Amino acid sequence: MKSSTLDVIYYATVSWDGMDEYTQGDRTITRMNIEDLVEGVEEYLLTFESRHPYLECASVEYEKDREVYESKDLTDTVKTIIKTKENKDNGSK
Repeated sequence: MKSSTLDVIYYATVSWDGMDEYTQGDRTITRMNIEDLVEGVEEYLLTFESRHPYLECASVEYEKDREVYESKDLTDTVKTIIKTKENKDNGSK
């Protein structure tokens, strides 16, 4: 009997606008938990700071036997976590 596996994968896309297709861009990251996803988004926001990046979208997908059977938008959740961390860091100085 075949055993089914359940995978949870978190995705986020950090984007930046430009004047044309040569100056605009994005990076999509995948992580296995929300904490690592938030950390990855924060790293990309810093790495591409000169390009004025923003979190375009974030989500979690639940896969069973390599097929997505449910997904949830986490964009607002990730933005809130990052904003809360920024406010906490700014308030502690």
